[in-house]
Amino acid sequence: LTVLGRTCQMTGNMKTDLIFLCVMCILLPAELGTKKILVKSVEETLRTNRIWKVENIHKESLTPVPKEHMNKIENKSDIKVDNVKYYENFHFKRGINGGFPCAACSVLLGMSDQLADINNGTLFSGLDLMCSYLPTELGSQCSLLIHVFGPTVIDFFNYGSSPDEICYEIGLCVDDNETGMCHLFPPKQSHRLSMIQPVKLSTEQLKTIEDILSETFPWICWIPGVKQICDAFDNAFNLILPGLDVDGDGHSPVESLRGSLWRGKDCHDGNPEIHPGRRPYEGDILSDTNCNGISGVNLTSGLAYEEELCGGSGARGIVYIGDSVGAHFHVPPQWFSPMDMDAVMFTNLTDVISNEADWPDVGFATGFRNSTMPSLINGKTDSIYLRLRERNRCNHRDYHNLARNGANSNDTLYYMQAMGRKSRDLPAIVFYSLIGNDVCTGRENPDDMTRPETFYQNTITALKFFESRLAPESHVILVGLIDAGFIWDSMANRYHPLGKYRKNIKYKDMYKWFNCMEIGPCAGWMNSNATLRAITSKRAMQLNKVLKNIAEKEKFDKFDIHYLENPFKAVLDEWVAGGGEIHELIEPVDSLHPTQAAQALIAQHFWGQLEQNIPHVLGPVNPNNKFIEELFGHQGGH
Repeated sequence: LTVLGRTCQMTGNMKTDLIFLCVMCILLPAELGTKKILVKSVEETLRTNRIWKVENIHKESLTPVPKEHMNKIENKSDIKVDNVKYYENFHFKRGINGGFPCAACSVLLGMSDQLADINNGTLFSGLDLMCSYLPTELGSQCSLLIHVFGPTVIDFFNYGSSPDEICYEIGLCVDDNETGMCHLFPPKQSHRLSMIQPVKLSTEQLKTIEDILSETFPWICWIPGVKQICDAFDNAFNLILPGLDVDGDGHSPVESLRGSLWRGKDCHDGNPEIHPGRRPYEGDILSDTNCNGISGVNLTSGLAYEEELCGGSGARGIVYIGDSVGAHFHVPPQWFSPMDMDAVMFTNLTDVISNEADWPDVGFATGFRNSTMPSLINGKTDSIYLRLRERNRCNHRDYHNLARNGANSNDTLYYMQAMGRKSRDLPAIVFYSLIGNDVCTGRENPDDMTRPETFYQNTITALKFFESRLAPESHVILVGLIDAGFIWDSMANRYHPLGKYRKNIKYKDMYKWFNCMEIGPCAGWMNSNATLRAITSKRAMQLNKVLKNIAEKEKFDKFDIHYLENPFKAVLDEWVAGGGEIHELIEPVDSLHPTQAAQALIAQHFWGQLEQNIPHVLGPVNPNNKFIEELFGHQGGH
């Protein structure tokens, strides 16, 4: 429950890649929603409302880096990015017309209504059935919540209301600007339900439900013995640091909470001098200080194995800084298709949500294994990291994924500070790949997009940070933004998983609903307005020009800079040329992210570009790979 609550708060405050997961936050215990008032300390505010705001963002004029900051970073070494600060009590706007609580209400009622129809039951039985599918702890709390506010909802349903109309009538959805109701489902009522006057939820009931949907429960973090757990969640969700990292070296021995799913596994969490990616200490004769599974001495030659097999091999790691595409955001479509629902598919619900619905371990950037949850995500895993490891097995475990759902060039200035890399470590290939959120916003307003001059200064600031943290002979790859103008034509008239059963919700309906409440992941491209789609594409190309100019003109001491076009559009073009359709490679729930199949193709395309255009970045093939495998096997795994 702690995982669910904290994830819902994070998704509400960040951009909306995880909007659908907020639906699940309605399942938090009702009694917890009212207890948050017990703690009013400053410390509580810091923990529960810690949101980042880039100091340079201004509604009218974006001038990102203050002069005093620019003076500090003129020197390309030992800088700190201090223009990103915590702003307590500052909330990113959660949409209008009810925002996330309204959205969760509509989706839950819509799915329950369909479940009832499929199983020849009532709405109440549909709601109860959905609760029964959830893991035991969540299912019992779900049932409790339904019994609290279910009767009022059912009264409206019996009057013939649609899920949206019910959510408006009970007060979770509102009409902020008097522009009319935001509809996801087709409207049913031709008159005001208020004329019928069924019993509405009380103000207190509404407040409780809204708290459950939108907020977490901060009081629990001050129960003795629990604070350390909350610190772990805070690190993982807010700081994108490993939740468990005893020695503070930026690596963890466990997978969860931004652990080894995101960064190479720490082979000694009690010693900060031992972690993936560091330069071996004295040939790793006594211990494996870089955690690549190679240590000891060759008694025949008298040389350390690390020196003999890896010395001079050009070992290097990968650091990926990006957004939800690099994190591999994926929500299982069967979670939103009542025809496919059963209890089995929700078995790993809390695991998925605690990982922010990201699957970096099977993604194109730092994936290292096939899916451990094949019922939820399946397909071949191929990644830049795996290919780099295959090229030189001394690169084992040297991966760093700092991708963050919703990240753009502004807040990445904060997130990138979670990089565990130090200048004394091995060289790295850094992918700076913010491919959409600088043009994708929740509002249909081009002024919300990042301007080229802002994007330039943010990128330069990031590069100067890399100069302070990377080892010499590193490389930085600037990856261009995607032109996602294809989304509307490819997806608009297809049925969303939520509308397949009754054939009543197409993606264009979902986009309109998103934009009505300003909660969508990309109002610019997910829009019937062709002019706005063209403006969004134009701005993306303007920002790509900025990246190209930087790659051509800027020079740094510790790394060279290269520009690569975004690979996803090329992958889609190749797919269509081979007889496929674009929708087959796009996630069906959000209709924006690449599927698992597409992720593997992106890795293949990326690697081809690197080999063809800048092969020196990859380093040489290690002739000792076979001997390393024979001697050290799987090198400790991942």
